[in-house]
Amino acid sequence: MPKNTQANKIGQLLVLLGGIIGLLFGIMDVLLIANPLHAYFPTLEFGIGAVIVGAILIILSLAVLATSGAVKIKFLTFDNNWIVLLILGILMYIFAGGIGAILVILGAILMLL
Repeated sequence: MPKNTQANKIGQLLVLLGGIIGLLFGIMDVLLIANPLHAYFPTLEFGIGAVIVGAILIILSLAVLATSGAVKIKFLTFDNNWIVLLILGILMYIFAGGIGAILVILGAILMLL
């Protein structure tokens, strides 16, 4: 049962915003639109194309949104606890999630408190 504290509410809001921003970054990568924020956040280069990285980021962002309860996707819904969201945020950051991934990580840490 999640706690109903102020930090938990702010954490849920940060997770929701991070999921939406990550989804937008993934769509921009799939459509090969240049994202000006990619220069500020280092990512790992796997040698795979931007379209594949964008598709992975879209799936991870949808998993974050489904886990937080914003959208209803059965096969992407995990337990809504901080450790799952933290792992999803770290994976989003690895796959060029940028500021959206950082928001998910911060939201997961706030949900821990």
